[in-house]
Amino acid sequence: MLSSDLTSVEVLGLAISQEVMAHKRYKLFASRVKNPLVKEKFLSLAREEMAHRKMLYSLLQQYTGEAKPPLPKKAPRLDMDAEVNRPLPEILKLAIEKEREARVFYRDAANKASDPTGKRILLYLAQFEEGHERTLRIELEEIFKDPEWFELDGSDFQPSGQ
Repeated sequence: MLSSDLTSVEVLGLAISQEVMAHKRYKLFASRVKNPLVKEKFLSLAREEMAHRKMLYSLLQQYTGEAKPPLPKKAPRLDMDAEVNRPLPEILKLAIEKEREARVFYRDAANKASDPTGKRILLYLAQFEEGHERTLRIELEEIFKDPEWFELDGSDFQPSGQ
């Protein structure tokens, strides 16, 4: 839940930090799987998170009137060592939870936004995070159905009969 005493600028700064962490997390996922199809899905999610970051940073620049507005100094950090050593299903569950938190964060922020453009952007991002959550749930289901799918490399995709 979003604290009611945060300014719009602080909300944007936190959102930018969350997008950067999500980007790093998806890059980490991509490094953990061999299957190029799954790897590309995670890299695509990483690119989307960076696009969200750019969108939010642009909005932050508009709100502050600064070309290079500062970001929060106490932004959450991703503990890459702890993340990389977790089993992939645990990482996926964590990512699903983070996407859910981001969705709630953006919806709460949109409800508190007084600027119509900011409100639309935050609602748009909430929908994207919901889509990311669905994508990750599908991947989590797949890892339990067929764990080897994540380990296939491109050479495993030869048409039958060749």
